[in-house]
Amino acid sequence: MFEKMLAAIVDGTLEPGERLNDDQLVKWLGVSRTPVREAIAQLQTYGLVDIEANRFTRVAARDDIVYAEAAQFLAGLHTLAREWGSGNLDAATRRTLLGSIASVKTQLKAHDLDGPGALLDVQGELAKASGNALFVGTEEPLRIRVNFLRPREVDSYDWDALLAVANELAEGLAG
Repeated sequence: MFEKMLAAIVDGTLEPGERLNDDQLVKWLGVSRTPVREAIAQLQTYGLVDIEANRFTRVAARDDIVYAEAAQFLAGLHTLAREWGSGNLDAATRRTLLGSIASVKTQLKAHDLDGPGALLDVQGELAKASGNALFVGTEEPLRIRVNFLRPREVDSYDWDALLAVANELAEGLAG
């Protein structure tokens, strides 16, 4: 349930500000109310759902200030991810990540709005490679939140700066 609802929020099927009705979600997902409520509670911890007891449950609204703070924190975590994860990669995983970075660079050069999220996901793979469960458990929900909150307009990004990050990642992994 959680994964399906998460995907629907991130891809815009469930839109920011949209009210979440338990009965409709139960019908849509084909499950009982309990797994739906558990998924909603987990989505709330990710910052993707707002709950006001006895009033509403809704998809969180995008907020530029929250996005800026979350993105800054995530950038710090990703610096650690490079440091802690790079040394733990086997040759096959390193090649896979270098291939992913090459794809990200193509997206960024084309100003593809999926590129910034893909760049975050590559860095998330380095966090996983750290082998530190607490680190991964902190990085993943934050990365998902930043992906949800990130701007949806091409002019909102410094594409050259993003490309520089991708190049730095590639150089560090190839090194």
